[in-house]
This record gives sequence, C-alpha cells and structure tokens, in this order.
Amino acid sequence: MRHGTGSMAHGFILEAITEQTERRAHFDALAESRYAGIVAVGKTIPWQEMRDYLEARMAGKTKQRPVARKLAR
Repeated sequence: MRHGTGSMAHGFILEAITEQTERRAHFDALAESRYAGIVAVGKTIPWQEMRDYLEARMAGKTKQRPVARKLAR
C-alpha cells in the first residue's frame, strides 16, 4: 500500500511540474509576441503615465488618456 501511495504522490508532483512548465512556456510565448508587436509599431506608453491614468479612472476622476510615444532604445 505504501508503495502505491508513493507512486501516486510522485506522479502528482511530476504532473504539477509539467503543468507549470507548460504555463511558463505559454507565458514566455505571449510576452515575446507582445514585445514583437511593440517593436513593430515602435511606440509605447510609459508605465507610470498609464498607472496614473488608470488610478485616476478608478477614483472616478477624468484624466486625458496617455499618448503613445516613440519607443526609447
């Protein structure tokens, strides 16, 4: 019985590792795709400006949407 339980736990751990590896690969592919889109367009919005805009919106304030600028290299 103990041997069977150990095998089940080992299988569970391997399955969890496989799932995490697949999630990470998907995340990396998505990040690469998004970055390629940014490079292709050549414009971005600085995070602090977007954050300020989003925080103002959440607070119910009106604030002008930030404008994308040429990508800094």
